[in-house]
Amino acid sequence: MLFKIGDRVKFLFQNDHGTVTRIVGNGQVIVLNSDDFEVPVYTNELILDPEAAPIQKPEPPKAPESPKATSTTQPVKKETQHTTQSVSDEITVLAAFVPSNGKPFDKCDIDMYLLNDSGYRICYNYIRPSANTEKLETIQGILEPDTKEYVETIAREDLGCLSHIRIQMLFATQKMHKIRQPEEADVRIHTPKFYKETYFQINDFFDEKALIVPIYQNNKLAQAIQELSENGIQGNKDATPTHRQPQQKVKKTDKEVVDLHLFELIEDDKGMTPKEKLDYQMKVFREKLEENIHDPHVRKVIFIHGKGNGRLKMEIRKCLDQNYKRYEYQDASFEEYGGGATLVYVK
Repeated sequence: MLFKIGDRVKFLFQNDHGTVTRIVGNGQVIVLNSDDFEVPVYTNELILDPEAAPIQKPEPPKAPESPKATSTTQPVKKETQHTTQSVSDEITVLAAFVPSNGKPFDKCDIDMYLLNDSGYRICYNYIRPSANTEKLETIQGILEPDTKEYVETIAREDLGCLSHIRIQMLFATQKMHKIRQPEEADVRIHTPKFYKETYFQINDFFDEKALIVPIYQNNKLAQAIQELSENGIQGNKDATPTHRQPQQKVKKTDKEVVDLHLFELIEDDKGMTPKEKLDYQMKVFREKLEENIHDPHVRKVIFIHGKGNGRLKMEIRKCLDQNYKRYEYQDASFEEYGGGATLVYVK
């Protein structure tokens, strides 16, 4: 459900009520509760309060009548005010990935949408790597204010191409607004999420569960809330606990994941020949393999090479067969990596 500022709402999981004071985006709003505290709340945890009386705006006090007023009194001229409402500077752009209808999750393709939670009309340029070539796929379109738009459907075997997407945006509106500079967002997505149904959640934008990824937010409060949700709220470091718990050593994971996609390794590959690109990827592969062979904590390393034309995968396995014969290898989990990764046992 979409809420607007001033809505009276009830909490679904608390015996409390309040008023919406701000729209955060990403499925969250700020509510002033009955204790006069502003708290961030997900919209799926709220309902409109049917018992709340509509908020009455107080009438402006009437000016006292002047005893000297006569019929010849000239009316006071008032300054002309603009009636056009200005557009809020708050902008949130999201990418949504929704399983295509009619197929089980482990076999379905993915529909990709862009969501515009702002009063601006956004002209966008969507760019991602091609699934089977080294070229870039580009899609242009226009996002109307407060709308979502279908962009493309990605075949399940090509989902690895979504690990790095770029969105270029121009903002415009017919209402009064500050001229905004164009924005460009570079978004990296951990592609194994596309193969695990638990990452697809109930949301306010679709009837189906979806994987929602932030693209662009200029709302500082929304960014702060997102950082807290991702990293966890840290306690007061200056507070001294009454009973200090003994510090436990953090156990290092026995698995390392190395992404060998070129855009993960270097900023700009313009001017590089295909051979130079492949040589650089193989150089990183050998360095990371040696590093993890000598790491006593690591037992296995997953190298993500993608599917593409299969050249990088072939070179990796050729190198393993010739120079690292003592180490076994196999295809990494198809459910997690879609057939685009090799698992090497280094212990």
